[in-house]
Amino acid sequence: MNIKIQGLSLNNFKCFKGFNMFDFDGKQIITVKGRNGAGKTTIADAILWCLFGKNSQGQSDFDLKTHGEDGKPIPHLDHSVELLLSIDGKEVSLKRTIKETWIKKRGADEQVFKNNTTEYMVNGDAYTAADYKKYIASLISEDVFRAITNPTYFPSLKWQEQRKFLELIADDVKQPDGEEFADLLKQLNDSDEDIIAHRKHLSYQIKEIKKKLDLIPTRLEEQHKALPEKVDSDNINSDLLAKKNQIEEIEKNILSIKTGSGADVKRDELRKEIDSKQAILVGFKKQAMVEQSTYEAAHNKKVSDLALKFNNELNNQKLMEQTIEADKRLIERCKEVDYEAELQKLRDQWPTSKFVVDPNLSYCPTCGQPIPQEQYQEKVEEMRKNFNLQREAKIKELNEKAAKIKQQQADAGVELHSLESKLADDTKQLEKIKEAINNIFAEKSKAEKVPVPTQEEILSSNVEYVDLSKQVLELEDNLANITDSDEDKDRLTELEGNLFTLKAEVENLQQQLASVKQYERGISLIEAIQAEEKGLIAQLSELERLDDIARRYQERQNEILEECINKHFNLVRWKMFRTVNNGGDPFDEPFCECYVDGVAYHDGLNQAARLNAGLDIINTLSKYYQVSAPICLDNAESTINIIETLGQQIRFVVSDCDLQLW
Repeated sequence: MNIKIQGLSLNNFKCFKGFNMFDFDGKQIITVKGRNGAGKTTIADAILWCLFGKNSQGQSDFDLKTHGEDGKPIPHLDHSVELLLSIDGKEVSLKRTIKETWIKKRGADEQVFKNNTTEYMVNGDAYTAADYKKYIASLISEDVFRAITNPTYFPSLKWQEQRKFLELIADDVKQPDGEEFADLLKQLNDSDEDIIAHRKHLSYQIKEIKKKLDLIPTRLEEQHKALPEKVDSDNINSDLLAKKNQIEEIEKNILSIKTGSGADVKRDELRKEIDSKQAILVGFKKQAMVEQSTYEAAHNKKVSDLALKFNNELNNQKLMEQTIEADKRLIERCKEVDYEAELQKLRDQWPTSKFVVDPNLSYCPTCGQPIPQEQYQEKVEEMRKNFNLQREAKIKELNEKAAKIKQQQADAGVELHSLESKLADDTKQLEKIKEAINNIFAEKSKAEKVPVPTQEEILSSNVEYVDLSKQVLELEDNLANITDSDEDKDRLTELEGNLFTLKAEVENLQQQLASVKQYERGISLIEAIQAEEKGLIAQLSELERLDDIARRYQERQNEILEECINKHFNLVRWKMFRTVNNGGDPFDEPFCECYVDGVAYHDGLNQAARLNAGLDIINTLSKYYQVSAPICLDNAESTINIIETLGQQIRFVVSDCDLQLW
């Protein structure tokens, strides 16, 4: 539906006294010029009041009466506005009139104002207020009319209301697809969550896991501080068992001494000490055997490696000598061909004969009569031509063969130079191989002469082994010299002292074992915390992966929505989301803001750009509602290039003149 104003009549409406008629003549663009206060805004108020009973500010209770010089409304006047509209080419007349009711009270000399009554006319027929309102609503609703006739109306709405409408016009929005979003889409469908709620839920989970991870270092530090000093429980148990065995042995020896068997006790002790040291000596001997085997293996390997290296170099020498011989044969073969002789043969074939005419050519070979001069000349020219063609063909053939031989000669020269360079390099390489053979042979001979130490030599160089062997000999002498008459009192005192010391050491070891259990409990708690940390990190990684997919999905969803909305506009671009950060990772939430050339409508956009942005929005609204209506543009002089609109434009321009229509 296309609604246009054909004409406007005002009778005693605000600043317009008496009857005033404006002929718009159905023009698409009407310019109303006049100085400030001349009545430009009154015209906009009159249009809206006639339709909806409100002024351009949306107020129904406003003073529309004509005032006198004293500033008071002039009494006993009718106040009316009549609109002549063209609705899809059909003329419709609308009129709204306010009449004053005056009464004379009993005993009064003058009439007094009682109230106002409003009359409504459609195409000359009287309508009730309800029927008039219903008729106007059948043409266009007030909200839609204001939205498509006021450039500031839609941008002044709350962003939620703007967004709600824009989502209506984007009816072809498709959800992002792709294999990476398959699981996400299934989850969203199963949970009935939108992507924003889903991402907020993920953000909360990520935040909670990060809080737990932040506490892990403190918890680990507390457990580490509570850990006792680490001890080797296996060594402690081994020492404990050994000391208990020693205690048992000492108690047995003490009993033997007290019962008169002191010499036997001493013999047993010496035998055990000898056996212990002999066991150590056996260990040294085994170690010496291993060392001797290691020395021998290393010696044999070195000699073997050098022998292998020597043989390899001999093979290299043989191969290099064969290569040099091959180089020499190839060089001789390159020199065998005599390219100059080949070229000379071609020079000898060069055509030197000249064209000669046979004297008999001027006579007919059949009858012997002279042939006409013209025929004779034609034959001569044809023969000359054939002679020259054959000569040129021969010369071309010889030149091509010569060029081919010269190219072969050049290629042979290059190959000969390359072969001679290779021969020189191979000769140098042969000298290096021979030098390496001599060096390896000398090194191999030297290595073969290095002696491998024997086990006895290794043992004799071991100071600890030699000293321990002497101790064993001394102990064996002592064992041989023990008699039953030896004094046992000092020995008994020594054993009892050793027994006391060993029992104290056993008690200390048992206390250390108790700390082992405490240490193990602490380690178990630390490992549990570390396992928890590992699990939290895995959960965080998975949640961040899911959030990354959801973020990409949301970004694509946002792009699709904005694309589906913005394709309905020519000038403005809508951003339907804004990035927020509530203490976690940033995410997009619904919003709505109009932009022109990257500048937000409510943040820096100048007046002219705002006007055109509003008109672009009006065009889209008109297409959506399938209706256009007159657009009132106040202060239109501030904008040079006003864009075209589907609806009729009434441009109010401030000018130093009386009210005029253009």
